[in-house]
This record gives sequence, C-alpha cells and structure tokens, in this order.
Amino acid sequence: MSNLIDCSTHGEQQKTYVCDHLAEGSAGLGFNRGEPTEENPFPDAWCDECNLIYEANDGWGDATEGLITIRLLCSGCYEKARIRNTRTEVTFEDLSDFRWKCYSCEEWHTGPCLDFSYDVPIYWEKENDLVYQALDINHLPETYLDEDLCITDGSYFVRGLIELPIIGTAELFRWGVWGSISKDNFQKLVSRFDDPDRVSLEPMFSWLSNNIADYEETLNPKMYTHICEPGQRPTFELEPSDHQLSQEYHHGIIAARVKEIMKKRLKETE
Repeated sequence: MSNLIDCSTHGEQQKTYVCDHLAEGSAGLGFNRGEPTEENPFPDAWCDECNLIYEANDGWGDATEGLITIRLLCSGCYEKARIRNTRTEVTFEDLSDFRWKCYSCEEWHTGPCLDFSYDVPIYWEKENDLVYQALDINHLPETYLDEDLCITDGSYFVRGLIELPIIGTAELFRWGVWGSISKDNFQKLVSRFDDPDRVSLEPMFSWLSNNIADYEETLNPKMYTHICEPGQRPTFELEPSDHQLSQEYHHGIIAARVKEIMKKRLKETE
C-alpha cells in the first residue's frame, strides 16, 4: 500500500494521522506525538484533550478504540497543524496587552503588531522618491519606483510578503520585503498587473533584496514569488535552509520572538 496521498493544497505528500481535533484548522489545542525519527518523521499526533485519554489508558490500545476519531492528513497539512497547535511558554494571548506607539500616525495601540515592511529594495539609492508613470513593457525605464515595482541598475524588483506562521496560533507574522525577478518575469507581471487571471502566472524565481536587521545577513536567499489577485501583494516562498528566517518560514516563529522584534522595531512600547 502506498504511503503517499495527493493533497489538493500540497500535492503528493506522505500520509500522516492525527486526532480529528487537529484536522479542522484548530489552534492552541496542544500537539502530542512520539519522537520523530528518520524512518517516521511524522508520528501519529493528538491534542491535549485526547492526551487525557492516552494517559488514563497508558497509551493507545483496544480500550481507547472508539474514544477518539482519527483523520488522515498529508505531511504538509500535518506540519501546519503542528505549528498552529504547539504550545509555547509565551503565548499569543500574552501579547494582547502590549502597548506601542505607531511611527506613522503617532497614536498608541494595544495588541501585537504583526507587519513590518521596507519601502524600497536595498539597492534603491533614492529612498522615498516614488516615481509614478505608466510602464511600457517594451521600453522599460532605467529607473522606476512605485509602491509595488522597482527598476534600478538593470535589476527588476517586486514587493511582496514573507509570511511566518506563529506557533500555537492561526496568525501570521509578515515581513514586507522586495525580491528581484528576471526582466522577462517583470514584463509578464506588468502586462497582467490588473488582470484577475494573473494568479495563473507560474511562481517566479527571486532573490530576497532587503537585509532584515533581526537576522544574520538576509540578502539573496533563494525565493519563489507567488502572484496573488490584483490588489494583494505577492507572497514569497523561501527555499529550505538552515538560516533562521527560512526555519521560521517553514517551521514557525514563537510568540516570544515576535515580542522581541516588536520591542526592537516599535517607536515606544509599554
């Protein structure tokens, strides 16, 4: 029997099994499992409520049959369930009373700030100098900048989001950054910029083009740009690597780290 499943979201992936509580987009329910091994990287998993049954019966067996419902997930969905439900020492709820002052509006806000962005790629030398003009894909200018696209020094950039799942929640922490793409892909995007069907464009190879100070050097990690509907920024998919940013992209970021970033980046905090 094949150990693979065809997932509508993740494609062909390894089969995994979890309790039904973990399979419904839940968050913060706990994620219990055996130790992953090379032979079994995705051991059966269950929530804290089901863990009470597990502990009361000294494990799973005939006595527990029928007491829980098991669901089949692909390994990609399993990982998302793990990230959403794993409990951490500092929880997302612990950030609900965090107060901070906004750079833009100068007002005080309460709760987590989950979006930080860069207005320009690191290679743009005229910061805040927005140039609005119609782009002719057959005669692209040498220099161009608006809120979504940039051209400078013969390189082409698109603005998008790196979305980091926050462990123990269904929330995302977002870095608004720029990625370089080929001239050909840039022209394809510009030609269909307001076309709803632009979502059918293939993922575009990209290099991260901002140095995010909260990490070691982040210039030029490999990424793929996924074009979204008009009015929505593209999302960047980071290639797996040992870099902390890639690890947080694929395996999640803890709430304590989100709080640390907020304290460093926000103007004033309480």
